[in-house]
Amino acid sequence: MPNLITLLRILIAPVFFTTLLYYEPQKDYLRFWAFGLFLLASITDALDGLVARLMKESTRLGRILDPLADKLVLLSGYIGILFAKDFPILPPLWIIVAIAFRDVVIVGGLGVLYFSGAPADVRPNLLGKFTTGFQMATLLSILLLLPISPLLWYLTASFTVLSGFVYVLREMKRLRNKTHL
Repeated sequence: MPNLITLLRILIAPVFFTTLLYYEPQKDYLRFWAFGLFLLASITDALDGLVARLMKESTRLGRILDPLADKLVLLSGYIGILFAKDFPILPPLWIIVAIAFRDVVIVGGLGVLYFSGAPADVRPNLLGKFTTGFQMATLLSILLLLPISPLLWYLTASFTVLSGFVYVLREMKRLRNKTHL
């Protein structure tokens, strides 16, 4: 059941992206649709973890799909806003690139570890959870056109870069310790 909830979030991502991609000022209703889809995706993010814990149905697939779904939804939002026509609030390009780059590095690194036979550690750390929370809050504030959005996107950028370094350093240390056994 939790994995089905996660799959729903994965299916929401392209619809969310499309609502943003087709946004124009005269089609402002699409921004509200995007907000609703993002809110639904955020609720399913909390719900799948809760259901997995309550039903004791935590699976290896779920531990991989859940962060992947988060990344798909968040990247869909940021990239969709970037390519939307005249979106009212737009973070600087370098922030969107930093968010995308961090996720590509993490997913790519996990892929390299997986295909090289090394066990990948997909457990999020506290900093990674804060980063995801800030990325979600920033996207919500942008969709709602809140004046606090610029402050949030700079905080988000800081957390994103820092957590990216922490993930890379953690995996490098883990790999180095594995080779010395």
